[in-house]
Amino acid sequence: MFRDNEAVLPYWIKEITKFIYYAGPDNIFVSIVESNSGDKSPVLLEEFDAQLESMGVARRILTRDTSIPRPPDMSGTPRIEFLSAVRNRVMEPLVEKGGYEKVIFSNDIYIEAESVVELLKSRDGDWDFVCGLDFGYWGLYDLWVIRDKAGAIPSTNWPYFLEWTGLHAIMRDDPAPAFACWNGIVAFKAEPFLPLELRTPGRLSTSPSKPLAPTHPAFPQPPDLTPAQTPPVRFRASTEKECYSSESFNLPYDFRRQFDLQNIYVNPRVINAYVWEYYVWYKYLLRHWAVKWWMEKIENGYEMQVSKLVIGGPDGIWRWDGGECHPVC
Repeated sequence: MFRDNEAVLPYWIKEITKFIYYAGPDNIFVSIVESNSGDKSPVLLEEFDAQLESMGVARRILTRDTSIPRPPDMSGTPRIEFLSAVRNRVMEPLVEKGGYEKVIFSNDIYIEAESVVELLKSRDGDWDFVCGLDFGYWGLYDLWVIRDKAGAIPSTNWPYFLEWTGLHAIMRDDPAPAFACWNGIVAFKAEPFLPLELRTPGRLSTSPSKPLAPTHPAFPQPPDLTPAQTPPVRFRASTEKECYSSESFNLPYDFRRQFDLQNIYVNPRVINAYVWEYYVWYKYLLRHWAVKWWMEKIENGYEMQVSKLVIGGPDGIWRWDGGECHPVC
């Protein structure tokens, strides 16, 4: 998904091309949707399309796509519904033909090919859904989506998580269990997106699914329904009964709830950012061996993850709960 991304696309294309060569052009399908750009993004992606053709890579790259109208007001529910529809359009080639076990979904980010490989190799491949970490001015960026293992909003400051297991995993630079995440780039199992006739037996559980929360749009479901029989998942907006959440939160939430895919992790070594300056700062400067040694051995977090940023006077302070009313277990 790209829009007005001429700044990031040359770097992104270069690194993704490296990754494709590493993984093998025959093992990859590239799906991209670009729409509503006012810069050179369509041209850059069309050049990438020609490059992929010369490499023999299967692909569908849609530029200047107008199949999904962009709402005049890109805020609130209309924004999430639009983004859900575009993400589902990106997934159409997989949904229609299947043939792949894993999906890598990248936002318009700065990231290195080695980090994409690192993402896939998290826990030696033992994951259902695994994310990188995206960074901005204040630190960890997308707090609207990411939740620790206990379902709580993390901090922008290292080691981010307040929950004990995740906190110490981050401090060891290991993948940390999470309730939900997205954070720039994710990899997840393809099976939940596939129609039943395209699924491979044995990849989803055949045991009866756990009951859904009454707020879930698929509630109620048959008591004998199994994850293997559950209709395909899609990116979606929240319903009126649910907490207002992004489509990127609802996907791992539905992986857990509907498909009993509980192995969701955040890999702190997969660093990415939407702005070059922040990428350099968090990817290189803060991961210099001397800085890391100080953070991990001397400072040791120093309870920075529990600090709060307060802006404004005491009468105007309010606390955003980030949609923590979602059931966790």
